[in-house]
Amino acid sequence: MQNQNLISELDQLHVHLNDEIDHYDEELDECRILIVDDFEINILVLIEALKSYSKISVSQDSKIAFDSLSYSLPDIVLLDLFMPDMNGFEICKYIKNNEQTSDIPIIFITSEHDPLSLSKAFELGAVDYIKKPFDTIEVNARLRTHLKLKIAERKLKEHNANLEIKVAERTKKLEEKNIELNEVKRETIFRLCLAAEMRDVDTGNHINRIQAYTEVIALKCGMSREEAEQLSLASSMHDLGKIGIPDHILLKPGKLTPEESEIMKQHTVIGARALADGKSDLLRVAHRVALSHHERWDGKGYPQGLRGVNIPIEARIVGLVDVFDALISRRAYKHAFTVDDAIMIILSEKGNHFDPKLVDIFIASLNEIMAIKDMFSYE
Repeated sequence: MQNQNLISELDQLHVHLNDEIDHYDEELDECRILIVDDFEINILVLIEALKSYSKISVSQDSKIAFDSLSYSLPDIVLLDLFMPDMNGFEICKYIKNNEQTSDIPIIFITSEHDPLSLSKAFELGAVDYIKKPFDTIEVNARLRTHLKLKIAERKLKEHNANLEIKVAERTKKLEEKNIELNEVKRETIFRLCLAAEMRDVDTGNHINRIQAYTEVIALKCGMSREEAEQLSLASSMHDLGKIGIPDHILLKPGKLTPEESEIMKQHTVIGARALADGKSDLLRVAHRVALSHHERWDGKGYPQGLRGVNIPIEARIVGLVDVFDALISRRAYKHAFTVDDAIMIILSEKGNHFDPKLVDIFIASLNEIMAIKDMFSYE
């Protein structure tokens, strides 16, 4: 009963599919058909029934037909199940288990009184059957259905392959555009920050060094590459607020008065105000850095007097490398410290000014820090 239901469903499928895929008629003649049957009369009847097709190969020897699959792949196989040497079940199993041939549809040739063989053939992967004795109309209808399905499948694969190529090309262009936009973003931020820094520092190398130092330490702290790169870019905006400090204070060659120092400290608040309410993660990180990079581990920093881990880790990192760079840089109001002296000062402030763990990471990273220092000259 189950086999009869399957046969009935197949018959209905033929009618539906023939209606759906008629537009592939023009490609049918190019399809390669392989007929394998050890009885010559069966082959002759099938050739006559399929005389509208120009590319038909036949074989009465199942072993020869099997060997031919290694150098010539048909689009469809009409396969007798019971043959000497290799039977149709063995050939069907090989075709369906081989990656190069698994998509070849197999229509088997059987007696309508052999439901067990029919069931076994379907289990092995055959798609349809043709009953003996052959009916010309039925043979053509079943073959036509599965060839059109084969064509449709091939076209779908070609379409998907072309689509994948187009998606890859589009993705590549988008990635290139994103890289370009990121470069523009980095350059824009750099130049804006340079405009503020140049009122106090004579070179953009200070920004380059702070960015590079920051990324090294951030990675050693366990940040992801993306997070470290973002913090590196945000670090360039740490002194953005200096653009709001009067020149007579910012550029004063001597020591600032207490009143002037209080005004100078306002650059953290000014920078934070400029970066407040940012919609991007980058601006939110930059806001934390600008506001808190002068806070101290012992709570004696400014502007909020934050202590310990209450200071954002981003600000702790930038604050440390900013002090190091300031120590070994020459300014109008100070000479440049040697690297050894700068390191001694940082070590002496471990647990006071600076996060102790960050100081340890910084000292362990000195080879990389020195390489960055040498790459971006001090003027």
